Amino acid sequence: MSSKLTLIHVPVGNNPARIRLLIYLKGLEDQIDISTPADYGGMSSDAYRALNPQCKIPTLLLPDGSALYESRARARALLLNSIHDLYIASPNSSDPAVTANQGCGYKGVELIDAPARAAKLREVAKQVGVLEGLVVGPYAAGAALTEADCALYPTLALLLPFCLEHAFGWPTLVGAEHPRLAKWLAEMEKLPAAQRVRAEVEPALQGWLHAGRFEPIRAQVAAAASLAWDREAVMASL
Repeated sequence: MSSKLTLIHVPVGNNPARIRLLIYLKGLEDQIDISTPADYGGMSSDAYRALNPQCKIPTLLLPDGSALYESRARARALLLNSIHDLYIASPNSSDPAVTANQGCGYKGVELIDAPARAAKLREVAKQVGVLEGLVVGPYAAGAALTEADCALYPTLALLLPFCLEHAFGWPTLVGAEHPRLAKWLAEMEKLPAAQRVRAEVEPALQGWLHAGRFEPIRAQVAAAASLAWDREAVMASL
């Protein structure tokens, strides 16, 4: 039995990415084994289901063989507290309204109809504006990196910009309306750990694109042209 924690993840998820970013920032790779569901036969396999009955990710395996899966926040907190003394920002540092609505850019049309998708898109834009008012600089909570930076970076720098571009044609997520977030992103992009996470996530997002994930969403958007979809219209509605 391993004496280490094991993080089971997939590259594309922003929740696993935030944990990997933290691991890389703190140089903890030698203390944590990182694997994927494929190492257990796939997410729908009996072996993985035995670890995580919901067959979701991430899953955190403890050295005693038990697994934490029912609460990502709990798994993340345990990982942090078990391995390294690190300031953990409030859960509010990653606005739940952003993560709760981000699916507007990638969830299927069978799950979200056009009016609901447009409403979620508007809420994402609204909450990014809220975050603009909360970021202190140069990092999210001030001079030092915190878990808030790990939470925000995969979503604001990687997942949302890519999905909003390919689902709705947005040229950017963080724009002229968000000078503080723009400066924060520039600081984050200087970090080798952030660059490493970007290199992991971007190929997986490209896989979504090449698999045609966004085509049904674009068709739904085109069929509901009376709703606000483009960036200028959404921003004007706030």
